[in-house]
Amino acid sequence: MANLKLGCLLFMILIVAFFLYPVPVLELKTEKNDRILFLKRVSSGEPFIFQYVHSVEKITVQGFFIITSRGMIQLVETQFPSFGPGLPFMKNEVILEKDKMRATSKIEEMENFSFFVSPFTLPQLTFKDERFDFSSLKEGELVTLRVRRYPLGGFLLNEVKR
Repeated sequence: MANLKLGCLLFMILIVAFFLYPVPVLELKTEKNDRILFLKRVSSGEPFIFQYVHSVEKITVQGFFIITSRGMIQLVETQFPSFGPGLPFMKNEVILEKDKMRATSKIEEMENFSFFVSPFTLPQLTFKDERFDFSSLKEGELVTLRVRRYPLGGFLLNEVKR
């Protein structure tokens, strides 16, 4: 009987530990009301793309990012068809191609990045084969993208709710 109780106790501990085990996720949420818009499990080295239309030049700007081994976000490259107001000119760091420019630079890892949503800039986040556009959000909404460690149980429950 004691072995059965001990076995049940160990089983319960394993179940709790499984659901509390932290997993890295890419989290996109609103700052005003902490509403989670996008939550996907990530691994080191996985890429994602953030793109928007430049509000003055009306050109598409794409930022290519990766998840680092430290669970941070790192910009790898920015692509755009022409230099415009607010877009960088970096000597020896811009590659000119037929229909686009690619800016690469050694930017340090970021814990997160935030931006304001605008219907004029049409922001989109692409991770794996899933695209999230921000058209359902109010203009001026502040959103933050970061890598967080979620308990596996909380992550699974969030997936079930979607």
